[in-house]
Amino acid sequence: MKSINIYSLLLSFIFIGVFLTSCEDKIDVTLDDADAIIVIDAFLTDVPGVVQEIVVTQSQSYFDNSSPVPVEDAIVTVNIPGYGGVEPTYIFEYVDGKYVLDPGPNTSIAVLDFKDFDLAVTVGDVVYSSTTQLNRSPEVEEIRQEVRNGEIGSIDGGIYCEVIARDFTGSGDTYWIKSFKNGTFLNRPEEINLAFDGGFDQGAESDGLIFIAPIRELINPIPDSTEVADEVSPWMTGDVCKVEIHSISNSTFAFMELLRDQLLNGRNGIFAEPLANSPSNITASNGSDVLGAFNVAQVTSLEIVVE
Repeated sequence: MKSINIYSLLLSFIFIGVFLTSCEDKIDVTLDDADAIIVIDAFLTDVPGVVQEIVVTQSQSYFDNSSPVPVEDAIVTVNIPGYGGVEPTYIFEYVDGKYVLDPGPNTSIAVLDFKDFDLAVTVGDVVYSSTTQLNRSPEVEEIRQEVRNGEIGSIDGGIYCEVIARDFTGSGDTYWIKSFKNGTFLNRPEEINLAFDGGFDQGAESDGLIFIAPIRELINPIPDSTEVADEVSPWMTGDVCKVEIHSISNSTFAFMELLRDQLLNGRNGIFAEPLANSPSNITASNGSDVLGAFNVAQVTSLEIVVE
């Protein structure tokens, strides 16, 4: 399973300001280009035999619509302190715009007995570093499906699914619930499904509970702008519905939560919040800015064939 970088364009923006214009006057504004910032997308998993990927790019100016420029000469390593009395280091090799590591068949880079992971990305004389932990992820107990008729917001005769999973007892577990339709990751901004314990955020008092209904339901595909929402059934007979629960750190949760809000921000019209970069859990040795996040996830999953 390869990490899909749904937020690379947003991360590559350098936000200069917000300008308001009237509907009658045209104002031409010239914006100076800001210095490029290193962007590191380092989302790894414990899934055995899966090629792990880390993407290192440079940020771009706000109006630059080209693809992010990869950093090709970085030194990228992940270290596991104290593993078996030694500190094994994984060295990621640059291949086609990404730094990759193939752990080998049925081999995982992570086990829960050794939780700490240290990332080091060296670009020139600057080291970008971060430490994270491999946190726990609950089992996907069941994927339920039903045909709905007469329900508000649902299509008559449409097939809907929901995921059943229970948060661990003990406050502070955070998750990214990913869903796939026929092998395609549902990664549109509206489909980013995050949970703090069994609810949306820390104040939900949902510790140790089954995920709340909106989280359970968000595994259903959301129609895009080319589809008519009240005419497209989320699932058809024979579709494969797969759900994965990825454990994420609290800092990654905060990063992803703000990222999702920023991706959806432009749809709020005049009520949109000012643009801002998501807070990174990566730091630079020279104190310079850096974008992106580092996370190592335990992954649990289940899939069904829709009937």
